[in-house]
Amino acid sequence: MTQTGLREAKREATAHALAQAAYELAREYGLDGFTIDDVAARAGYSRRTFANHFSGKEEAVVAVAAEQVRHALDAAPAADDLPLLDWLHGVARQQLGGGLLVVLRDLRGMAASHPSLRPHLLEVQAQIRETARRAVIARLDERTSPAYAHLLVGAAYGALTCVLDGDLPVRLDGVSDHAPTDDLEATPTLDHFLTTTFGYLRTGFGRAPGAG
Repeated sequence: MTQTGLREAKREATAHALAQAAYELAREYGLDGFTIDDVAARAGYSRRTFANHFSGKEEAVVAVAAEQVRHALDAAPAADDLPLLDWLHGVARQQLGGGLLVVLRDLRGMAASHPSLRPHLLEVQAQIRETARRAVIARLDERTSPAYAHLLVGAAYGALTCVLDGDLPVRLDGVSDHAPTDDLEATPTLDHFLTTTFGYLRTGFGRAPGAG
C-alpha cells in the first residue's frame, strides 16, 4: 500500500472509531446525554481529532449508517451477464442488509426528539439512492441513455422508500427493524420484501407477481 493509501486507511479507521463511539453513546444516553469530549474519550482520540472529521455530534452519530452505505457495494454481486434489474436487486439487498435498517430505525427514533438529526438522516437516505445510481451508470453501455439509470433507480428506490422511512417494517435475521415488540411472524423478511418489490418492477403494478 502506498503512503497515501496508508494515510487514507488511517483516516477512515479514525472516523469509524469516532462514529461508532458517538452512535453507541447516543443509544445508551440519548443525544443530549453525552458530549463531544465523551465521544473522543471513548474512541481514544482528542477533541481536535474529532473536529477534523465531524462538524458535531449529529454528523458523527449518523456517520455509522453513511459508512455502511459507502462500503455496501464492495460486497455487491458481480455484474457478469446478470440482467441489470436482477443485479440491482442484489445491490439493494446488500445495501439494506448487514444491519443498516436497524441503524436507521435507531436514528429515526433519535430524530423524533432531536430534529437537528433529521437533515443528516435524510442525507444518508439520499446517499443510498445515489450510490445505486452511480453503480447503474457504471454498468450502462454507450448506447444507453444516462436517463435510464435515473429512471430505473428512481423507480426501484422510490418503491423501497416505505422501508427506508420505517413505514413498513421488515425482519432481518430474526429481528424487526421497527420496534422490539413487533409481531415477528407477521413481519416480512427483507428478502421477501425485496423479491416482491422487484417482482412488481418486472411485471408491473397492475397485479401481484405470480398472479394468474
